[in-house]
Amino acid sequence: MPEMIRDEAEFRELTGEEVTHWRVDLKWVFGVVTALLLLATLTVAGLYRVTAPGKAKDILVPLVEGSTSVESLMQDNYRSLRSKARRRTGASFVIPDIGVAVVVKGSVINSLTSDELSNRVITQIEKQLYQSGYKGNLPMPRALGVGEERAKAVAATILSLMNKRTHNDLLWPLIVLAVLTVGFGALFVVFSRGWGKVMGVGIAFIAGSLFGSLLLRIGSEFIWAPSSSIFKGAANLALRTAGASMLTLFDVALGVGAAVLLVGVIGGAVSSKSRDRITPFSELKRPEQAVVGGPPVEPGLSRPLESREDVEEPETTSPR
Repeated sequence: MPEMIRDEAEFRELTGEEVTHWRVDLKWVFGVVTALLLLATLTVAGLYRVTAPGKAKDILVPLVEGSTSVESLMQDNYRSLRSKARRRTGASFVIPDIGVAVVVKGSVINSLTSDELSNRVITQIEKQLYQSGYKGNLPMPRALGVGEERAKAVAATILSLMNKRTHNDLLWPLIVLAVLTVGFGALFVVFSRGWGKVMGVGIAFIAGSLFGSLLLRIGSEFIWAPSSSIFKGAANLALRTAGASMLTLFDVALGVGAAVLLVGVIGGAVSSKSRDRITPFSELKRPEQAVVGGPPVEPGLSRPLESREDVEEPETTSPR
């Protein structure tokens, strides 16, 4: 009897909290949309991080060194510049043949070696490219082959995108995507139940970051491999540097998702076991032999009054 009552109570509890199909469907719709928006948000956030001044410098300086002729032209013009700088120490000199206006004082030229002067000029070029954008005026060697032509176009594209304007233009899309991700994520949580809310958030983080993380790792390992070609080597190096910077965001999101999912799984398991240990109130002081339609049972007694052997029948006296 207690088992029957407990089963009925559990059945009523389950049927009373049953989730309709439309609620489940909306939950998964919001979950999928949240994961896709998170992927887009992380991608834009990675590009915003890559085009920041510090990260852009790490990409532009090696790209200018590898894909342009600036360094070799500096080596060729070093003796001429050094000779002029010795005669006019206090004057300023415009570096010739590099496509952009870079001015260096004669005293600085006299104090630097050929490699040091080349690095200084390339750093100045990087600052101009980031502030004003690339105008296609840097001297580049001739590309040999179809692969080098494509790599040269990729290098020129990266030079065009790595600037302050691109960085500022990415801010508003990042804000809008972040707000949409939080909004749809909140709806996903609302339509989830119990510890499923926590597990759902973890799954959304993993689904939204795993694809980007795998794609960037595959690109760094197999697609953007080091190359001895001029433009291909420079472009692949720039892409690997940018990919490593973006990969950090995807890995952080992936780690957060795994941690949240683990918390949800542990919490759900502990909560389920705690519910199983609770003794139903229906089992307290319940007659063991109560039968529907049987004799009445006196409160506090475990057996019917008529069946108790220790109850003495009253003595009757016959009338005289």
